[in-house]
Amino acid sequence: MNIAFAALIVSALSFLTGAAALGWQISSWHYDGRRVKVRLLHGGIGTATAVVGKVGRDSRPKDLSSAIDQGLVAREVIGIAVTNVGRAPVRIDRYSLHPVGGPASLTPHGDAVGPELPFRLPPGETETWYAYADDARRLTHSARSIGHITSRRFYMSVELGTGDTKRTKREVRI
Repeated sequence: MNIAFAALIVSALSFLTGAAALGWQISSWHYDGRRVKVRLLHGGIGTATAVVGKVGRDSRPKDLSSAIDQGLVAREVIGIAVTNVGRAPVRIDRYSLHPVGGPASLTPHGDAVGPELPFRLPPGETETWYAYADDARRLTHSARSIGHITSRRFYMSVELGTGDTKRTKREVRI
């Protein structure tokens, strides 16, 4: 084996090692930051209990009739569960309920159900905020009366302390 071939092998291995190190640095930088995942929820909240679940692909609200038949006294809610999947804490500044295709959104203040905002969400933790479905219906009725909304589907979003907004992929029909 001549010296030029050995130098080629060493330089090729050095290149591969450098590329692997660069890839590792990029993935570490990407996964070290503040990352959240959001899920849309629907259900009912009473004085001491909550019956909520994830909204499915069909956008149907949860059927609360069996829980109501068993004595649940609850107000219908739409919620957003926020999970911090990153390695750094993230600040949640606001959550909102949006009609699909509508110009307005609903941000609960006095009726806010969930931890007080702004909220610091540690890594690996999940927290949930809710908006009352009655308020969503009133928003839809108001917007329909002035001709802005034709849909009865809603999604939710959270605004993070970084200025980013994360919205739920799923929608619920109210």
